[in-house]
Amino acid sequence: MRTLKFAIVFFTLFLSDNQIWAQLSEIERLQIDSVFSACDHTDSPGCALAIIRDNKLIYKKGYGMADLERGLAITPQSVFYAGSISKQFVASCALLLSERNQLDLRAPIQQYLPDFPDYGSEIIVQHLIYHISGIKDYFDLFEQAGINYLNQTSRKQTYELIKSQDSLDFKPGEKYSYSNSGYLMLAMIIEKVSGMSFSKFVDREIFKPLGMTHSLFLDDAAILVPNRAWGYHINLDDEVENMLMRFDLVGSGGLYTTVEDLYLWDQNFFLPKIGSSRFGEKLLTTGKLNDGTDTRYAFALVRDELMGHRLVGHSGSLGGYRAQYMQFPDDKLSIIILGNYSNFKPGERAHEIARILLK
Repeated sequence: MRTLKFAIVFFTLFLSDNQIWAQLSEIERLQIDSVFSACDHTDSPGCALAIIRDNKLIYKKGYGMADLERGLAITPQSVFYAGSISKQFVASCALLLSERNQLDLRAPIQQYLPDFPDYGSEIIVQHLIYHISGIKDYFDLFEQAGINYLNQTSRKQTYELIKSQDSLDFKPGEKYSYSNSGYLMLAMIIEKVSGMSFSKFVDREIFKPLGMTHSLFLDDAAILVPNRAWGYHINLDDEVENMLMRFDLVGSGGLYTTVEDLYLWDQNFFLPKIGSSRFGEKLLTTGKLNDGTDTRYAFALVRDELMGHRLVGHSGSLGGYRAQYMQFPDDKLSIIILGNYSNFKPGERAHEIARILLK
């Protein structure tokens, strides 16, 4: 009887998977796999892929190796550093607190960070979200100070470096200029309002409700990340090199996740489980400059177009990791790619897949 039950369960799962995969033709599957042929080898780092259509995960696959030293292949369950895709979750936490009237997005940032300098022009929380604050990017400041970002750098040290600047790059709201500093500070504001670390807040408010059990914000480089894909670089001699990093700043980055977990996140735009019924719509609200110019940058999502199809998305990169999240809202199609070598270009690969599926 136990054998029969197992056989029924196995057959049901097999049938279910094949019904889902059937949404792609054999030609489409072959075309998609060919996009990643350069890294689909046992001696190469690679990537994980997830394709979502009509709220179903219609294709997921790993290409290449997660850990070359131990011979572990990439799977859809492999955990990658997602770089600036992290910012979506930081902006979402800010929006959650705003919907609860606990955080005022139009308040001066000194209301939450009273030690931040007054540069003579008001910076509001919303300026941080839309990259229009004028605050200097800490990666530029690291370079000027001779700091190697791949080494562990404390948030206190980074924040002090940001605060020590004599001026802003421009008057808040006058220009769009991507600033990792703004999102590091946004995470600090969320901590101040919530009374807990950002990593705990996002786990409680987003990861757990959505079932994202393999996702975390790493705020301590000493913490072990199970099933982690390690970051690499392929040099000019076609040799693979380790790109070890102890970077653990949270806000601008910090997210470790899988393509399967990001599928669950993607679904909250269409079938909301967190936030208000308009939460997903609000996340797509773009910022505007003082003169009314639309920045096309929403809550850490860039609005764009491909082949006449509206799209939103964001990339991520740091050390040996590269990532791309791309959603076509009107087509209910999303493409998620997480890679583990610095030469990899997931945005280009995602565009290739979109052209296959949207033709």
